[in-house]
Amino acid sequence: MTVRGALCLTLLLGFAACNSTGARAGSEADWVTPAPAAEPGGTTVHITGIVSHLDLEGGFFAIKGDDGTTYDPTNLPAEFQKDGLAVEAELRRRDDMAGIHQAGPIVDIVRIRAR
Repeated sequence: MTVRGALCLTLLLGFAACNSTGARAGSEADWVTPAPAAEPGGTTVHITGIVSHLDLEGGFFAIKGDDGTTYDPTNLPAEFQKDGLAVEAELRRRDDMAGIHQAGPIVDIVRIRAR
């Protein structure tokens, strides 16, 4: 192998290592765990969707999932209460609860991030 080839290989491996470590750390750092934390138990669901302000029952924020379901979160952080915000979230269904919104299943957010 030539000196030029060895140098190129070293640079290529260095860039690949920096990129993979940075992407992994950055994506985990984007997640927000809301307070109060999600209650234990219930079915966990991973979704992507859009935060929407619905004018029902005085108005509230829901997440319209790409799966066609509208989720009614109990603990959506204030920084995510933006109509039209694309999000990814891990939710825990609260089938033990009933609410007045009647928009879809009530969920606790385990963690959430903007997409």
